Amino acid sequence: MLAPHAFAAGLFGMIEIRAENISAIPKWVDVLGRIDGQMPDYRRCFADVRACPSDGMRAWSEFLAGQRDKSRGQQLDAVHRFINRWEYINDNELWGRSDYWETPRQFVENSGDCEDYSIAKYISLKELGWPDSALRMAVVHDTVRDIAHAILVVEHADTYWILDNLATKPLPHKQVLQYRPYYAVNKTTRWVFVNPTKR
Repeated sequence: MLAPHAFAAGLFGMIEIRAENISAIPKWVDVLGRIDGQMPDYRRCFADVRACPSDGMRAWSEFLAGQRDKSRGQQLDAVHRFINRWEYINDNELWGRSDYWETPRQFVENSGDCEDYSIAKYISLKELGWPDSALRMAVVHDTVRDIAHAILVVEHADTYWILDNLATKPLPHKQVLQYRPYYAVNKTTRWVFVNPTKR
């Protein structure tokens, strides 16, 4: 049973239904576990770029080091632009399967597709000290292209900002009209959505 406070108007004008359980999203649970397993490599690389296992990890480490003293707004914009520099490659081409979620290390070493950009941005912001409560990856229906898509949603300065590999800059969610969210998730919480205009 969800508590009454679990219902609130939110992302893209939808009613959000929140649950403190992420087990319903097994791909997310799996990628978080693989990130935890790689974390010792991340820590060594972030402490000393000479310990980075690849050029991609070195570039990511140097980028994060240059952002640690910046404002939240500057970090938001910089992370979005930095991760979006990687080439889009679909999972079939890269991994020989239809839907594989990469760790940030895999992304900076290989590139990836929409959810991989979102995961890399999510972990980048967490490494810069952003609280998990301000971050969530959302899987949405793109009503223009009629396909599923993944974005990172960041709560900052009293709005939700959409970090999308298809956009050149973060956008306030009220300016993004083509997405209808299926679900969103962070390390502890998942959300599903109801359109308040539908009966």
